[in-house]
Amino acid sequence: MAGLRPPPWIRQWCRRGPSVCVVGGSDFCVLDIVLVVDTSSSIREEQPPGVDNVELIKSFLDQLVSPPIDVGAYFDHVAMVTYEASARIQFDLTERTTLDSVMRGINAMPMPHGETNTPDGINLGLQVSRP
Repeated sequence: MAGLRPPPWIRQWCRRGPSVCVVGGSDFCVLDIVLVVDTSSSIREEQPPGVDNVELIKSFLDQLVSPPIDVGAYFDHVAMVTYEASARIQFDLTERTTLDSVMRGINAMPMPHGETNTPDGINLGLQVSRP
């Protein structure tokens, strides 16, 4: 998982895509990213010796939202929903206004427990993504 980053075409497509905004003469696009993360006890099942699936997930999410993602009130927004038996909003699209605060939120992800309720996680993620 180390070294995974969002592909550069995400920004390139966004700058040319249908949601392009023009501000001060330069084109840019604001991204709303909702992370929907399984925190049920099943993510610890069958992990190889010496591997911590929770740390792998956190590392992947840290890398996913690192630059070129530009978190800020007037820039990209990140939310995180976790789910096990039920889904919870860990932080919404307006709560974290710096990359550092998003990283802290990811690293504060709850420890795995409970059953897996993927539909609840996806449904709550969709609700969070809609204004």
